[in-house]
Amino acid sequence: MMSLQVEELLDQACQVTGLDDFGDPSFRVGLEKLVDSINRNAEPTEVGKVAIPGSIVGNLINRLRIEECYREHPEIDDQDIRDPVFITGLPRTGSTALGHMLALDTETRSLRGWEAAEPCPPPDINVPDDPRIERNIQRGHEFEALVPGVTEAMPRNAHAPEECFYLLDLSFADVAFNGFHRIPEYERWAMTEGLPEVDAAYRYHRRVLKLLQWKTPARRWVLRSPVHSAYMGALLKSYPDARFVVTHRDPVKVLPSICSLIYQVREAFLKNPGPRELGAGQMDQWQEAMRRLIRNRDSLGEERFFDLYHREQVANPEPGLRRLYDWLGWEFSEQFHTRLEQWRAENPKGTHKSDLADFGLEADEIKDRFAFYTDRFGERM
Repeated sequence: MMSLQVEELLDQACQVTGLDDFGDPSFRVGLEKLVDSINRNAEPTEVGKVAIPGSIVGNLINRLRIEECYREHPEIDDQDIRDPVFITGLPRTGSTALGHMLALDTETRSLRGWEAAEPCPPPDINVPDDPRIERNIQRGHEFEALVPGVTEAMPRNAHAPEECFYLLDLSFADVAFNGFHRIPEYERWAMTEGLPEVDAAYRYHRRVLKLLQWKTPARRWVLRSPVHSAYMGALLKSYPDARFVVTHRDPVKVLPSICSLIYQVREAFLKNPGPRELGAGQMDQWQEAMRRLIRNRDSLGEERFFDLYHREQVANPEPGLRRLYDWLGWEFSEQFHTRLEQWRAENPKGTHKSDLADFGLEADEIKDRFAFYTDRFGERM
């Protein structure tokens, strides 16, 4: 087991940066719960002994640098994030491909991989060769070496749009940490509805977007992560004008796919990745997330939501994208069409094999548990 100490992790971040202001102290609640759950459950590999504390310290370093940037340039807070679009829904439903395709439109601003990893100093439109890009490329190669084939299941590169849960991670109050760690106690806490720490995490998410936008102006943001499904109430407090694109797929295909992906990643860092515990936890998590999404959708009204289906995207995404653009009121330009065709030619469909039984899952139970979801959205799955 591990024996991480919160104060030691904080001190390491301060020593690296020479800074000591982490901003809103509410992040410490989740940090302490995360560290406690890691210490209770992690049997790290040799790589994990370094990578697990390193990832926590990395988030703390980013907080320190973000706060220092705001201290030096308080005018960043005057930036306006208008009418953002969030892609969410179940994982493994085509949201990554959708995010990559929408980012091909030069009018759209996404969270790029290298920005998610190191948001400070704020990216500058006049500095095209930022050294963080090469660092991110190198980290990607190292990750692929640790988890061979993971990029087939989860395409990523330094310039491509990244899931924005990494901005929530800076506040240590989102369930996405379980994609890398075996942390059942933390999972249960992070999935508690109405946590003030999750509200604070979304406020900080917006704080980072303002910083990223400061020297690279954005006409419109498109952001994505399945975890937003579980936290839509908190998201709307920080982004009251948000609109949502919800991606759909049969949960019987979703659950083994997300479990397999998480297991691949955990296996590089943990001797005890816990496949059956993982299967049960993911089923509980996404059942609850979909219930919350539907409840918030019913409260907000259908006009704030647009649905896309995995099967239709795989067959040909362009008709759905054209409908989406009409719904958003955006121009589907010829330039975007050309870029889209080129991207599809260069990125053929990947394959990701997974098996329900590996994670203690049964198709009939999944169908029963998610009947409330498939009864509403399953006709086109």
